[in-house]
Amino acid sequence: MHTFQAVSCNAVHPVEARCCRWILSMHDRMEQDTLPLTHEFLAEMLGVQRSSVSVVTRTLQTAGLIQQSRGSITVTDRPGLEEVACECYSKIRRIYQRLLPGTYPPTHAR
Repeated sequence: MHTFQAVSCNAVHPVEARCCRWILSMHDRMEQDTLPLTHEFLAEMLGVQRSSVSVVTRTLQTAGLIQQSRGSITVTDRPGLEEVACECYSKIRRIYQRLLPGTYPPTHAR
């Protein structure tokens, strides 16, 4: 189901929303605010050019949602990121919570 949702998401949602979904998913799994994410990695995961990721992350940083530095992204406003992310993030999250309880830390509960 996760793969189906991710493929559907990549087909219909804008890059900014998909990028937020990726950042939030990494934030959930890393359980820390600073994530080892490069623009190149995000571009590959999102199926876009690196320059598109640079534009999106700059927009997210200007909005105060993230702070970026070379090779990392720091989540500074998680609720704000959740607002910008497409609904696929919460759908995938609910699937994991139902099938694999305890997958997500309680501090990131919705």
